Amino acid sequence: METAYSVLYISAMIGFAICIFCCLIRAIKGPRTTDRILAINMIGTLSVIIIAVLSLYLKESFLLDIDLIYAMLSFLAVVVLTKVYMGVHREEEIRELKKKERKIKEETK
Repeated sequence: METAYSVLYISAMIGFAICIFCCLIRAIKGPRTTDRILAINMIGTLSVIIIAVLSLYLKESFLLDIDLIYAMLSFLAVVVLTKVYMGVHREEEIRELKKKERKIKEETK
């Protein structure tokens, strides 16, 4: 029975590693920034899952503590990335509005 669990844990970790690779491709290709942020969030979540499965496989409970810390750091990283993206997006919208206002003023003169 122990061998069956070992095979299950290893195959699950390999499957999650493949999913991380696919998310990495999505994070690189895009096409939009939101797709990249979502892919980074998914990579963090899958990493947390792999560490949890590794904890079960090695029968080491301290890995779950590391897992919780990594989950918090991953969440904070995504929040910061989203905040930065929203700031850049707002600045672009303001520039476009100012450009449109200038164009309208020039047309009315």
